[in-house]
Amino acid sequence: MASYHLDCASGIAGDMFLGACLDLGMPLDVVAEAVASLGLPGVAVESRKASRGGFAGTRFRVLLDGRPLEGPDPEEAGPGAAIGSSGTAREHGHEHRHDHEHGHDHEHGHEHRHEHEHRHELGHGHEHEHGHDHEHGHEHRHEHEHRHELGHGHEHEHGHDHEHGHEHVHGHDHDHGHGDSRDLAQIRTLLARSGLRPPVRERALRLFSRLGEAEAKAHAMPLDRVHFHEVGAVDSIVDLVGAAAAIEHLAPERLTCGPVNVGSGRVKTDHGHLPVPAPATAELLQGVPIYGGPGGELTTPTGAVLLAELVDAFVELPPLVLEITGYGLGRKDLPMQPNALRLLRGRPSGLPAAPATAEVAVVECEVDDLAGEGFGFLMERLLAAGALDVYFTPLVMKKSRPGILVSMLCRRPQLEQLAGILLVESGSLGCRYHMAARFEAERDSLEVETAFGKVRIKRGRLAGRVLAAAPEYEDCRRLALAAGVPWREVYRAALAALPA
Repeated sequence: MASYHLDCASGIAGDMFLGACLDLGMPLDVVAEAVASLGLPGVAVESRKASRGGFAGTRFRVLLDGRPLEGPDPEEAGPGAAIGSSGTAREHGHEHRHDHEHGHDHEHGHEHRHEHEHRHELGHGHEHEHGHDHEHGHEHRHEHEHRHELGHGHEHEHGHDHEHGHEHVHGHDHDHGHGDSRDLAQIRTLLARSGLRPPVRERALRLFSRLGEAEAKAHAMPLDRVHFHEVGAVDSIVDLVGAAAAIEHLAPERLTCGPVNVGSGRVKTDHGHLPVPAPATAELLQGVPIYGGPGGELTTPTGAVLLAELVDAFVELPPLVLEITGYGLGRKDLPMQPNALRLLRGRPSGLPAAPATAEVAVVECEVDDLAGEGFGFLMERLLAAGALDVYFTPLVMKKSRPGILVSMLCRRPQLEQLAGILLVESGSLGCRYHMAARFEAERDSLEVETAFGKVRIKRGRLAGRVLAAAPEYEDCRRLALAAGVPWREVYRAALAALPA
């Protein structure tokens, strides 16, 4: 089994992830057959070789009635562009040819007409003629309206500056036929009625559920009230179902990812102008190392949920014997860097990996007038709100008063909230903090079966070797009380049940 590593230097979106998998050599049939099993009328997929910023890679697209849902890529739409010069693809051992004739009348005082050929690669050799008029009476003031991938309805084109005075979703208006909304129950029904293999169906449902939960939390609404706008659209259904099928096919032993570029700027939504990353994206990326850069919104909610659900650890590139590299291309060319997601595949090298580095906030204050029980309650509140650790150190304060140094570790996004809890609960008039780098072992959790019931166990790992294992206290406590046995007996039984 192989290990994989994602390089999200230009962010991540669903189509880029699938393009990267295909660029590694995964057959298009893996996605095409999964999509066909959904029974969505007129929907198909294609892949083609292209380049972004001088890097060659694979561009994955969704087709509806033979047309790309996102519209033509920039290199296909310009005057004199050479579009699909070969127009043929050899898949399944035979040729597929799709001739699309587009007559575009642009109201800029001139007319463009492009005859070009699209590679379909799905085993259907039929021709399409499309004559349609595009009226671009927009100002080049570049104000872009975004429809996001869930209930907050903003449109986005991956890898642009969000400043175009007409509405686009990946370069086109999602209100023309595939932007219908669906709730989670309808998504579940669609998946249940499909012919997807059970592991693919279950993984796809987890992706949709995780995305819906993020949206519900971001906007403080019940999950059953969230309506999937972009995620209910055909292209996003294909992206998530296709990703589930791709992971089942690739079967990675381990999938890691480096820091994620989320982009920059603001997006216009139904809730007003919001900064990048948008609310659902930010919710999904909790605990993930991110950074910003030029290019607009580079990481979409669909891309974020793939990271949240599929990645085992967010680390720098681990030691690998590299076998192949794949590039999944976004729709646009970015001015500062290639608009590409890199996916590396290799096998473990046997060399020890350096521990992952992460940044934490160290927050401290001294307290000398709080009852002992108050310290216990303070620790409970901080840990429940997301603190990584809380500990107390006795000290002697001025005038020889005994006191306690309260120390807390947390991630930067939770700093302000947790500092507020610390001040309110301790009564301290202030606290100080500094950011610190720390090495972190990888962490995971598994569930074991004991004679008393199931117990979750947390493990720390370094270079694939288990450093420590600790059964969950609450699980052991609950089972010990139910069975009338000492807590340590359940604890030992859980450790003994760990696989070798």
